Amino acid sequence: METKFKQIEATLEMIKSIIMVNKKTMTIDETCNYTGYTKSYMYKLTSGKQIPHLKRGKKVFFDKDEIDAWIRYNKVIDVQTEAKKLIANNQ
Repeated sequence: METKFKQIEATLEMIKSIIMVNKKTMTIDETCNYTGYTKSYMYKLTSGKQIPHLKRGKKVFFDKDEIDAWIRYNKVIDVQTEAKKLIANNQ
């Protein structure tokens, strides 16, 4: 019986991930699940205008593409790896 519940849970998680891939606008809870940040931290980011968001009344929403771009914005670059790529391309 327990394995049946685990199969159902796995199926539900798979369905949830499929829906999230196609979803363009996310709620704060969905964005927290997507980014791994806590709700309080997300509210801190929104109140400080440090993350792109939309407000409709008291509800906060996030555009998935904008969140992806925001996550990638401060990408840490390994200088040695980038230098090796440049040298390899110039040879």
